[in-house]
This record gives sequence, C-alpha cells and structure tokens, in this order.
Amino acid sequence: MRTDSEYRPEWDTEICPEDRPCRRKPEKNEERECCEFKKHPMPKKILLECGFNPQDAFFETEHGYMRPHQSFILDRVTVDTSCFCKPLVKLEFSSLIVFEAIAFELSVPRQKVDGEEKIEVELLFELIRNCDCNEEIVQNWKFKKEIEVRSVDKLEVEISEPFTVTACDRVCPDCCVYKMKVTLKETRGIFKDLRVIKPNLSALAQDTASRC
Repeated sequence: MRTDSEYRPEWDTEICPEDRPCRRKPEKNEERECCEFKKHPMPKKILLECGFNPQDAFFETEHGYMRPHQSFILDRVTVDTSCFCKPLVKLEFSSLIVFEAIAFELSVPRQKVDGEEKIEVELLFELIRNCDCNEEIVQNWKFKKEIEVRSVDKLEVEISEPFTVTACDRVCPDCCVYKMKVTLKETRGIFKDLRVIKPNLSALAQDTASRC
C-alpha cells in the first residue's frame, strides 16, 4: 500500500475507473471525485438488513420417534434494492442445533449394523427468495450428524452444535423477502428432544454498478 511518504509526482497521471483523472492529494476543500488508486474503487451504495420475527423450531415426537418431514420457517429478512442498478445480496444465517437421543441395542435391532448402534439426525435448510409473490430456492444445505458406538447396551447423547451458512444472490432491483426453512429428513434413535434455536438471518446488499 502506498503512503504519503512514498508519494511520487508521476502518480498524478494515474487514471481512475471510468477514465477520470485524479490526483494523489486533492486541493483543500476540493471534493474527491474518484479513487486514490486504480485498485481502490469508489464506495458504492450498501444496505444492511437484519431478520425479523425469528422462531425456534421444536420437532414433535411420537413415542420417542421423530415424525419425518416436519418443516419450520426460522427467520425472514426484507431487502429492498429498488434504488440499486445492479444489486448483489450476501446473506448470513446462524443457529444452534440441539438434540437428546437414546439408542438401545436390543429394543431397536433395525439400527444395528455390524455390531454398531447409531444415532442419526438429518436436516435440510433452504434459503428461499420471494419477489413479487414468486418463490425460488436460492440455495440449500444438509446438516447430518451420526454417532456410532460399538458393543454397548445403551447409548445416550446430548448434542448442541452451531450451524452457520452464507450465500450470495444476484437479483434484479426489487423488494424481496428471504426466509430460511428447515425440514426434518431422517432420524435414527429414540429422541427426547430436537430443536433448532437462536436463528438469525441477515443481509448485506451492494450496488455493483458504477453508474446506471
């Protein structure tokens, strides 16, 4: 990085983006029109939005077994890029997956494979965009946790594990709502509890166009 002490007069001839000449040091009270160096572009319009109405997901059990295909909307965030020319949206989601489960070697023989007991959780997270009432899946992620222990009569576990993902989305200028959906795909074992808690969805949008 160049510093003031390293300044050389020939730098005054450098050309900024859009072929606009600029000087290394602007005159006093002169408004800087472009960047100092070609690799340092002018700041662009940015929006930062946080999610609203986050909801924890509590999955229901029937006699200790999880009902499959349960779904919950964890969080939503509204991003209005109507004032942008070429928006780029980065979304970040974080949560905590918590579960308690038990596996018995004799009572659940179908879970026994080569002398192993298995407790398994598989969740599907989907980032959904809704613009003008048209929904589309931007990206999805699978969370899968397997725990195997050999030669035991009973296996009981309590797990608390963070789950964080990010995604980038190029969209047309519009007002859109992003939401994170979680669906239970598969479990093995007898469950006391399965939750996705502390969901947080946020968005950072930038106008990537230098001019409209």
